[in-house]
Amino acid sequence: MMRATSTTSSGGFWTLGAIALTASLASAIQKPESVVQPVFDLEGLGRVGLTGDFNGISLYEYNTQTQSMSNGSQALLTQLPNGIFTSQGISDSAINAMCVYETKDGQQKGIVVGGNFTSLGGVEAKGIAIYDSGSNQVTAMKDFNGKVNALLCDKDTNRVYVGGQFSVNSSENAIAWEDGEWKVLPFEGFTGPVATIARSNNNTILWGGNFDGLQNFSSPNVRDAQTLNIASSSITTEQTTGMAGFNDPTAITCTNDTSKQWLLGDGQRGSWTATFRFNMFPTKLRLINANFGGRSTESFRLTAFPLGGIMNLTYTDPATGQKKACTESCPLAAIDTAQDFSFVNVVGMKQIRLDILSFRGPGAGLSSVQLFQDEIFTYAISDLNEPACAAGTIRSASNSTGSWTERAAIPSGDSDYLEADISSADLTKTLVTFEPHIQQKGRYQVLVFTPGCINDGSCATRGRFEVGGVVTKDGKRIPPKDLFQTNFYDKYDIIYDGTVDPASQGFRPTITIKPTPQQTLATVRLVAQKVQFKLIGEATGGAKNSGSNSTSTGLNGVYEYDPASSETKDPMESRINKAGLKLNDNASISAIVVKDDITYLAGNLSAKDDKFQNFMMVDKNSDTLPDVPNGGLDKGVNTMVVMGDLIYVGGDFTRTKDGNPAGINYIASFDPSSKSWKALGGGVSGGSVNEIVPMSLNLTDGVVDALAVSGKFQKVRPDNSGEEIDALGFSVWVPSKNQWLQDINGESISLSGVLSASVKSGSDNIYAGSMQSNMFSSSGAIFLFDSPKKTVDMVPSPLKFTAASTLNSRKRSIQAMNTTGVNVGVFYKTDGQNLTILGGHFEAVAGSGSVKNFAIINHGKDDEVTGATTEFNEGSTVEAMKILDKKLYLGGALEGANSIGGIAIWDLDKFKIADTQPQPLSGGNATVYDISVRPNTKDIYVAGDFQSAGSLGCANLCIYQTDAGQWQDASNDNPGTIRAMKWLGKDRLIVAGDMKHNGTTANVVVYDAKQGRYLGIDADVTTILGPVTAIGLDSEKEDSFFITGRKENDGSPYIQKLNNKTFVEIKDPLSPTSLITSLQVLPVKSVSTHTETDLLHRNYVLLATGLLHITGFGNLSAMSYNGSDWTPLFLTSTSKGEAGRISNLFTEKEVSYALGKKKLAKGLVILISLAIALALVFLIVAGGVVAGYVRRAREGYTPAPTMASVEKSNAMQTRLPPRELFEHGGRGAPMI
Repeated sequence: MMRATSTTSSGGFWTLGAIALTASLASAIQKPESVVQPVFDLEGLGRVGLTGDFNGISLYEYNTQTQSMSNGSQALLTQLPNGIFTSQGISDSAINAMCVYETKDGQQKGIVVGGNFTSLGGVEAKGIAIYDSGSNQVTAMKDFNGKVNALLCDKDTNRVYVGGQFSVNSSENAIAWEDGEWKVLPFEGFTGPVATIARSNNNTILWGGNFDGLQNFSSPNVRDAQTLNIASSSITTEQTTGMAGFNDPTAITCTNDTSKQWLLGDGQRGSWTATFRFNMFPTKLRLINANFGGRSTESFRLTAFPLGGIMNLTYTDPATGQKKACTESCPLAAIDTAQDFSFVNVVGMKQIRLDILSFRGPGAGLSSVQLFQDEIFTYAISDLNEPACAAGTIRSASNSTGSWTERAAIPSGDSDYLEADISSADLTKTLVTFEPHIQQKGRYQVLVFTPGCINDGSCATRGRFEVGGVVTKDGKRIPPKDLFQTNFYDKYDIIYDGTVDPASQGFRPTITIKPTPQQTLATVRLVAQKVQFKLIGEATGGAKNSGSNSTSTGLNGVYEYDPASSETKDPMESRINKAGLKLNDNASISAIVVKDDITYLAGNLSAKDDKFQNFMMVDKNSDTLPDVPNGGLDKGVNTMVVMGDLIYVGGDFTRTKDGNPAGINYIASFDPSSKSWKALGGGVSGGSVNEIVPMSLNLTDGVVDALAVSGKFQKVRPDNSGEEIDALGFSVWVPSKNQWLQDINGESISLSGVLSASVKSGSDNIYAGSMQSNMFSSSGAIFLFDSPKKTVDMVPSPLKFTAASTLNSRKRSIQAMNTTGVNVGVFYKTDGQNLTILGGHFEAVAGSGSVKNFAIINHGKDDEVTGATTEFNEGSTVEAMKILDKKLYLGGALEGANSIGGIAIWDLDKFKIADTQPQPLSGGNATVYDISVRPNTKDIYVAGDFQSAGSLGCANLCIYQTDAGQWQDASNDNPGTIRAMKWLGKDRLIVAGDMKHNGTTANVVVYDAKQGRYLGIDADVTTILGPVTAIGLDSEKEDSFFITGRKENDGSPYIQKLNNKTFVEIKDPLSPTSLITSLQVLPVKSVSTHTETDLLHRNYVLLATGLLHITGFGNLSAMSYNGSDWTPLFLTSTSKGEAGRISNLFTEKEVSYALGKKKLAKGLVILISLAIALALVFLIVAGGVVAGYVRRAREGYTPAPTMASVEKSNAMQTRLPPRELFEHGGRGAPMI
């Protein structure tokens, strides 16, 4: 309960429990519970609508229904009863594959999830994890770090086969999980990445990808290739001598002789410790002994940390030349040259300690300590790269441009790194270039490492980066890759696999990372850590993803593995392997499906005999490859899936090889029975299809099987000749209807985003991806209708945004407001016209093309859309509208012909801009934020940010006299920018904005129309928290209303209520970045009345709309307040899958605030009316009788006898039958 005596009210949020469960993966998949929403009483408001920037909208119906927008992340998803997707656990990057892990005995061990993530459901899991849908728990699959592209849960072998780009134990890119641990397969993996895994029709396992051999052969290896920078480490010692010139332990970190020496105190044993700023994997220790005054070290021991283990070393005895080993005590000869000790076990470490155990002469010492490793790393912090004492003139290096700062890694982190907070203006000025020390030409993988955002608390500001470079002497650039840095934990991305030339005086391989040109945040955090060049084989002549030659190992993109064999078989024993060798070199297999006796392989491939390309078939019973209908496809295939009798294929192709049939645009189906290609409508246009995923879809006639299609396309084609429909990278194909979802009449569900995988676990369908789903697909506006029991009924608007609806050119003031979509709406129903009028900053489809920023929907003409085309400049935005005498007054940031500035008039009779326009507004931003008509007048009040109207000095509030067609100054005072105003009666106007009154801040004042001046409101305006952007009335008095804006002190949103002459803050759950666009108090039906508080009457709720966000819940566009608790109400999204916004609620009739007067039932109203009518009739009759009596009394009237004497005869007393009264009445016309 909120008290009026308090200056702060603690509004609750009753769905916090659901939020906590949604935000973490700590309980079972929840059976969704219905949310109790207020039932609005819209009957007295006429037509009602919502406007905003959205393409889909949903009512918040279930406690697990959220709308968290992704920033490179994906999630495990399930569907609610209304078909909406809801998250069961978020990953910090892509999920590429899933499979249900079930053993022979029928035991389900969970769902294996693989991808490029480092966190799933809040659990650190680098690339792979097991998800238990029963307990909703995620378990990391230990000791794995890399990218998973493909999974096969094989019940027959009790194994999970994993393929991708990774190194685990001694296996490359392929491994199996069995009995809770990793099993290295006999062939030890592949020379390149794996993209797909399938069980064959021969009970074998098929692997497809971009590889040319198995990994179980010796690859070329350059030992001790990189000198580690000990000079950048922190050096500590025990028992250092006090002798000047010999007491600096850092002096021996980068020397190759005995010119500098570090000594222990005479007669002392001690230690020398180096703590590094990066994780290292040393393979060799090089020491030079001391020789000052007969002093030298005789024996030592090396301990590595954080492992805490004593290292096993091997060395060559200088006296005998024999190779020997040591652990607890290693000898050091008394010579002046370097002595090398090799590590038996290569392990990661961040600190080494040399314990000096014995000495010669007076004491011990050292002249040089150096470390080397095989791994080739280049660090963004230049001081961590190879030191000056490294052999040769070419060393690893890095260069940075921009405002970078160094950040230390957490104790468990990999290495220190650079970070930069970059504004949009500096995106092109910030980069880091890495120059590795490559000593041998070979085939390398290039790995880019990114530290996790949880470590430095930067998850909210991390963005995307672009990485590319040149690694061969021919100067050919690596194709740039756009990657996210939103990973929670440390990760790496493989950006290149191919030939790298060694560094020389005339050539250096380089890798550059920089922010991508377009970011979703005004300021983005970019981090740069290190790059690794990993030698994996001999040079192949090019990148694996752009051209190379297969080697003598005899594979070409596909391999058949027999799990029944413990040894690696000759690849030529497999019909599948031999089929791969019938392809041109460097085949890349992206998808394999098996149906009956035929195995279908697709990707980037072509036959050596040129009979087919990108799609091939292998018959288990024949060594001859079957003919591929139409020669296959003209370009590569990315994905392939079986549903029913058809195989669905998606990729980069736009036709078959021979061009038939038509409509094979990026997606097609293949019918194995007829061996023919079939188009899906007319396909898609504008880009490739990357994923096809089976899904269940809720349609009006029930649940159907469908295919979710994701990619880079922009539109879908219902057929080869029909008009294209906007899709923006996602659509759904419904096989049972042979139609795209957007083309099915009567279906209003809105879906956007990406689906990358799906599985069925028990009765639950579980998906992976980043989906925005809504109950209704509607662009910029939706209509609300009164419902007897539901919150509201909704009907989509006929308005359809074009793909270019987010217009680029906007005025400065509107850019600051960041408003796109529909901002305002009005209804107009008179003289036979029935219109909905919408204004904002958008482009929408119209009958003869498109309209921009202003649209009229004519419901009397089949919802025909007309509006502004060239009347206003493209950058204009409509912020306010009002109708008076068949004229529509538009305000905003408007510019156009006929001297339009800030305000314009549209003629609703002629459906065009009016011939006569008001003189333009100018000064300030020349922007109108609100328009209102003074009650019972024809004066238009215009408010905003301007200084004059035509030649009239008229600041921020100006009156347009429609009869005279001229401006009138509202007042000599200039209070400041006005954002909102509301009439209370004919003469009193509440005005709010960023204002002052009598020289002091007063963001709410009263304008007295009679006096023509501003007056202070009867309240303490110093309690207003900041500039006001919207007003919400809840009464017809000046002493009670709501306001919203942003706080002066921190810019976060606030909502306040004027109560007892004090503006009381209503606590809300919104995050500081939320934007509240409007407040509206709405009546509710008796089923939704609530406990009355000092701030809100029991028959009303407060509706707050905008671009809202609640930490732990996600994004929402409207929420309701019942005087004590907030509840999410509407969720919206745009066609790009981003958070949507509701700008305003508009009604045909004004809301009545007759507070405290409960409405009576209709039957009771009729009874009362009847009683009143009868009472009035009785009073009229009684009054007439009394009046007649009085008149007769005044005139001396004496009543006549009741019967004359003559009437007392029998004849006169005879009764007349009633029928005889009408016997001669005839059938004349009735008299009226």
